[in-house]
Amino acid sequence: MGPGHELAATALDTLPITVAIIDDEGEIQLTNRSWSEFASAETDAGHVGANYLAAAVTTDDEYAQQAVDGLEAVLDGDRDSFSMEYPCHTPDEKRWFLMRVTRFSHDGQRLASLVHLEITERKLAELAAEERAQQLHEERRAVEHVLERVDGLIRDVTDAAVSAETRAEIEREVCHRLAATDSYVLAWIGRADVTNRRLSPREWASGDDVPLEDDELLLDADGAHPAVQALERDDAQVIADVTDHDAADRLWPMGAGDQFRSVVALPLTYGDVTYGVLVVFADEPDAFDERELLVLESLSGTVATAMNALEVRRMLTTEAVVSVEVAIEDPSLFITALSASFGATVSYRGLTEDDGTQLVVLHVDRTLTDDELEAARVEHDVTPLSTTDDGTLLEVAITDGLVTALSEHGAVIRELVATDGIADLAVDFPDGRSARSAYDLLERRYDRVELLSYHERDEPAQTPHDVTARLESSLTDRQLMALRKAYYANYFEWPRDISGEELAESMDISRSTFHQHLRAAQRKVLAELLE
Repeated sequence: MGPGHELAATALDTLPITVAIIDDEGEIQLTNRSWSEFASAETDAGHVGANYLAAAVTTDDEYAQQAVDGLEAVLDGDRDSFSMEYPCHTPDEKRWFLMRVTRFSHDGQRLASLVHLEITERKLAELAAEERAQQLHEERRAVEHVLERVDGLIRDVTDAAVSAETRAEIEREVCHRLAATDSYVLAWIGRADVTNRRLSPREWASGDDVPLEDDELLLDADGAHPAVQALERDDAQVIADVTDHDAADRLWPMGAGDQFRSVVALPLTYGDVTYGVLVVFADEPDAFDERELLVLESLSGTVATAMNALEVRRMLTTEAVVSVEVAIEDPSLFITALSASFGATVSYRGLTEDDGTQLVVLHVDRTLTDDELEAARVEHDVTPLSTTDDGTLLEVAITDGLVTALSEHGAVIRELVATDGIADLAVDFPDGRSARSAYDLLERRYDRVELLSYHERDEPAQTPHDVTARLESSLTDRQLMALRKAYYANYFEWPRDISGEELAESMDISRSTFHQHLRAAQRKVLAELLE
């Protein structure tokens, strides 16, 4: 085998897909490492010298027959290429692959490249999308079969929610349709401000000039209001007759008993996400009996489903993130524990990985003694990277905790600093649902979590996630680790906080190997930015 063949074979071994070269008889001539490893795990018929076509013919499977027909067509010269998707499930997991065959010639010999690319993540996403579409379809059908309200209330409100293009349009149309229904005199939809603990009507409509009640409710102070109760209990709240309600005069000093007699408040919830609360007023007592409540609960579910669909569509078509800032007070949080142990401010620099172990790079704002480092090693698996006049750079191995939990929610940590027993966290989430889910997790996990800010902001058309995803697919694990360590440790600053020898030692490799990894990574980063 000449140098060119050796280079090609070596290059094929680096690909994260299974590749084999077969001749016109179906005999395997060459494979890459991924193919050999997969063949060893799955079958003995996938190695060099084996007849791939003959092995496939013996398999009693519709996909195998389809693959054989396509492969023979390419090998016979009837087609230049052939591709198909097929399942390859095991008792433990479901998997799908894309098979692609391409004909070519070499030294007068007819050959074909055979590639198998795992597409499990894509197929699972497609199946989830189909399941969700079916769920939405079934929910819509269920709503249509619920007992209809006067003048087709369900149909009217459902059509308004589903056909709307924005959340504000959904809220506005739903309120108008409800307020136009006999016995209903006022309807409003409110959204909660989790930062300031307030509930405010965003859209409302009145059929008989009934004035909107106070435009803002305090979630803590106005606990008697059915809207606040519905939001906090995630369940419908009914006041059958406001004249018998103890807090009616305080809640509705201008309207109770005069312009409306009964009230219902329903949370707008889809899954584990609450989009707000729907409040409806009627001009007669006991207007919201069991039948009426069933209708309105179905309507609120439809409205929440439509809001969720709009949110998902917005996530797929716009570049925006949800920025959240919180303060966490809990001595068990690893960065807070280190800050308390060192009596210093500890800042998060970044996250890398080594053989499946996640490594967090932290900066301590003072020089640590050997005794302090030794004590930290016992409790937190700490490795010092460098020491400068500005402080000490540490690497901490973690298996579970704050950073891991946030990454599982698709979060990007912008800042994490611990000092005086408080950890200040600033993080970006891809959407409101993941932000709310992560915040709920933090509240359950840590002693005290205070929400400082919550807002949505636009991102550039090409986000850091996009660039990172492409780079991670092109960099090897060691190249990516070398690049991240160098960046987090301020290796690219001048004067440097750490030397190449120290970084190489932290990776347990030689200095020359470290620089080889780093140069390769830098070249790929520059290619991504400049080409």
